[in-house]
Amino acid sequence: MALFRFTKYFKIELLFFIVYFYVFRFLTDLEYNFWERKITGIAAKEIEYSILYGTVNIIAYSFFYKIVRQYLKTKRLLQFLLLIVLFLFCYSIFQKATDFLFYHLSFISKENRDFAYKAYMSKSIGYSFAYIFKEWLAVSCLAYFIYSDQQNEQMKVLKEQQLMSEIKYLKAQLHPHFFFNTLNNIYSLALKQAKETAPLIAKLAEMMRYILYHTNDKLVSLQDEIAFIQNYVEVERIRYRSAINIDFDTQGITAESKISPLLLLPFIENAFKHGIEDELVNGFVKIIVCESENELSFEVSNSIAGHKKAKGGIGLENLNKRLQILYPGKHKLEVSDHEDVYHVNLTLKLK
Repeated sequence: MALFRFTKYFKIELLFFIVYFYVFRFLTDLEYNFWERKITGIAAKEIEYSILYGTVNIIAYSFFYKIVRQYLKTKRLLQFLLLIVLFLFCYSIFQKATDFLFYHLSFISKENRDFAYKAYMSKSIGYSFAYIFKEWLAVSCLAYFIYSDQQNEQMKVLKEQQLMSEIKYLKAQLHPHFFFNTLNNIYSLALKQAKETAPLIAKLAEMMRYILYHTNDKLVSLQDEIAFIQNYVEVERIRYRSAINIDFDTQGITAESKISPLLLLPFIENAFKHGIEDELVNGFVKIIVCESENELSFEVSNSIAGHKKAKGGIGLENLNKRLQILYPGKHKLEVSDHEDVYHVNLTLKLK
């Protein structure tokens, strides 16, 4: 197992410490030299100093960063305060130890070795409280940012898992409902020994294959979805023969467009089952699917038998839930229920 995992958060943390403790020191020296000393550039000893003590601070404040991260996870204030006190004590010892080390490293410039010696011999605790609080604030902001972003990511994952569980539940309701209706169609034709029985079974097999191998995906090709709907319409066309006028029209469908599987079927299923099932003459179903500028327009109209009132059925209840989950704020559904015509108009932004 690798010592470090170069995750998104590790890269952010690494970038922060490099920029804050190295780059900002260099920029500060450049600005000071330009405005106060009237010179451009940075001397070698200044670069060396920034690297030496920048590294010291990166090591020290990495431990403080871990302390803050631990507090954000546990919310144990007393433990946090005790660790802060311990950090201050250890930081003072660490500063003295590094000053002692730098003084004895021969490859360091004489100016920086002299500075390290003076700091080591000083009776001070080795740091300024005002300065250290500034560093604490910056590092704490990083820790809180990482913690908040991780919380948001976890919440997003949980919502997606909940979403997928609910969609699977809705699909589980949809599949038996759909096949029950279609098998009823086949049964009624078989009783009549109609020649359309075999083609109807072949169409059903194609639809079952689509459901088995494609509907577990989050998105499917819009063209494949329409081909599935076309099979369903052909099944109903065979069932009703010439008694019902069935129109199915598509316009502008592109190969790149994707849609959530089985999203449109409940509307069409509803038109046949709850709309024209009792019609004997003059009944109709009209379906129009149109794509334009990455937006889908879907219309279904069906006649209603004079003695029967249109109703939504299980499929439409499930569909409304799926639309709210999959296309929040990206769909518009209009349903009009007149005395003899039921009309549905759905528009949604394709993914």
